[in-house]
Amino acid sequence: MEVFHKSLPGLTTLQAVSFLIATPLLYIVYWLLNTAFWTDIPKLKGIPELPNSVPLFGHLKALGADHASAFQEAYTKHHHEVVQAKLGTRRVLVLNSFEAAQEFMVKNASATIDRPLFYTFHGIVSKTQGGTIGTSPWNESAKRMRTAAGALMTTPAIQRSAPMLDLETSALVRDLCSAAQAGSGEVDPRIFFQREALNLTLMWCYGTRMASAEDPLLHRILHVAHSVSSFRSTNNNIQDYVPLYRYLPASSERTQLATNDRNTRDLWLNELYQKVVDAVSTGKSTNCISAGLLREPETGKQPKLTEAEIKSINVSFVSGGFETLATSGLACIAMLSTPQGQAIQEKAYADILAHHGSVQSAWDECLLVEKSPYVVALVREGLRYYAPNPLLSPRQTIKPFAWRGVPIPSGLSVHMNAQSINHDTAAYGADADVFRPERWLEDTAVKPPYQYSYGAGSRMCPAVGISNRVLYATYVRLLVHFWVRASESVPPTVDYVGFNEDPSGQSAMPKRFRVRLELRDSLGGREVLRGCVERSGEATGGLYE
Repeated sequence: MEVFHKSLPGLTTLQAVSFLIATPLLYIVYWLLNTAFWTDIPKLKGIPELPNSVPLFGHLKALGADHASAFQEAYTKHHHEVVQAKLGTRRVLVLNSFEAAQEFMVKNASATIDRPLFYTFHGIVSKTQGGTIGTSPWNESAKRMRTAAGALMTTPAIQRSAPMLDLETSALVRDLCSAAQAGSGEVDPRIFFQREALNLTLMWCYGTRMASAEDPLLHRILHVAHSVSSFRSTNNNIQDYVPLYRYLPASSERTQLATNDRNTRDLWLNELYQKVVDAVSTGKSTNCISAGLLREPETGKQPKLTEAEIKSINVSFVSGGFETLATSGLACIAMLSTPQGQAIQEKAYADILAHHGSVQSAWDECLLVEKSPYVVALVREGLRYYAPNPLLSPRQTIKPFAWRGVPIPSGLSVHMNAQSINHDTAAYGADADVFRPERWLEDTAVKPPYQYSYGAGSRMCPAVGISNRVLYATYVRLLVHFWVRASESVPPTVDYVGFNEDPSGQSAMPKRFRVRLELRDSLGGREVLRGCVERSGEATGGLYE
């Protein structure tokens, strides 16, 4: 004690002891207060803040289980086009209106090009494979990856993908029909749409696919992919926003799940990638993104992308494409199966024949060209009405700018509330909450980006063109052959909020439902269908076997 006393001259021994005890306590109190009330960005003047913030958690508790709907309510009830909130120690802005989203993401695209980093998704889940193109911070690596991805999604590239699309949409129609006939006449379409979306991304990235909807690996991949997407949610990852929470048992369980999911995903991702590497090294012809990025035969130079960047591009397409395509396709088919949807099906069928000429022509041409304006409108309306990701992953401002006179600092997280934006009556009219494809055929239709399910601005999804083509071809091939009718025992939920089986997740997935597929032509329809499927089988036979 004498040593401590000498180090603190002018104090008595009791005062020195008191000082030494009080100092760390003061630091602890300061740290706790800082953790409880501090945010990375101070409160912004001129932008409303959600009520009912609490220490440590901020608004995480007040937002409830469905964050997108809670933020949307701030717009519909209180007219807050942009609202700020505290998610633990992070201050975020949420864009609820179409106009605000345009002003932030399109007019200020260069300022909102960055992405924030998160403890769980970036530090644990993405530690080995790297983050996706869409979730990576903006740097030279992200620029290279986005440029490469954009080159893979050009119109000629989409045309070259026609055989893959032919194979998967034909398999979807064939296997849906077989499953319905093998049972009660009804079928749960979920696994077939999920397989279609996953197989397309696997073929693009690795040159492989899963033929059977019963494949155990398919189901394991789907389970892990959906679990991984939950680590991007604002709802399920308190440890990302409350640093203190990382040391509690509940967080350790979440961290362990993230680690397990990462390790499981790494097994099949690394195996698929290594097969491509081996094929390229031996000169084997392999038609996929990975091979093209590894090979670059026209230059003879080393690839411009690192192995980590190539893996990141693959993960981007596998995860992002799978989520958007499967969710949008299922939700739209659910709506079409309802009594309201019967009239939409009839209009779509008539328009397909009017512009493609015949069932057989429509089956073939939908892979290469989107001739039917009504089906194009159906694709847009499905994406608008049912946002695959209701609350999109956040952007981060990379430089300051002003929004309607309010200074917006750099380093601020900004979320696009796609659910709210896509149902903004100021943009889509008083019937924004009605599923109506005809709105896209009217002079008053919203101009690009049409809806915010793909995002907008500088970090918009680069696969918009191919995704729309997949949905177009899927709807055309189903509707030219079948009436899709809802099951009476397991009907779909078609409300744009209620359709989602887990509103706490990042990605929406329609609640399970069943449909009946009835041939349009009761006499010759089966032969026409068989002829179309066989023609596709001959064209794609052995393509990815």
